[in-house]
Amino acid sequence: MEVQPETQELYQAQTENRHLKETISALRDELERNQLGHEAVIQKALAAANDEILQLKSTVGALRDELERNQIRHEENIQKTLAAANDENAQLKLAIVALRDELERNRINYEETCQKLEQVAHDEVNQLQETARVLRGQLETYDKKQG
Repeated sequence: MEVQPETQELYQAQTENRHLKETISALRDELERNQLGHEAVIQKALAAANDEILQLKSTVGALRDELERNQIRHEENIQKTLAAANDENAQLKLAIVALRDELERNRINYEETCQKLEQVAHDEVNQLQETARVLRGQLETYDKKQG
């Protein structure tokens, strides 16, 4: 039995149509697998990016905390340094006042000593002048008796 050309063309068309449907189905399956694979890659990339973001946020937080601690320590050091400088200034001022007081006492003692010495010298001069006057008087009396 011979197949008629129309039937043969129809058979070939149906066969080709079936092959095309199978190809479309295979391509659709491959496309779905590719899309699933692509989505899986995207999900992994998003997960990795989110992990990295969390790590970076954690690092930023830790660095911020450390920076704040360093700033606090720096300000505490400044305050300690200022307090030490203020204490030293106060001690130096007290030392200056004490030295001025001592200098003033020494000046007063010096002036009193000078005044006493001047008084002693003045009294001695007066005594010597009195002694000289008395001796002149005695000398004149002696000269008159001798003379």
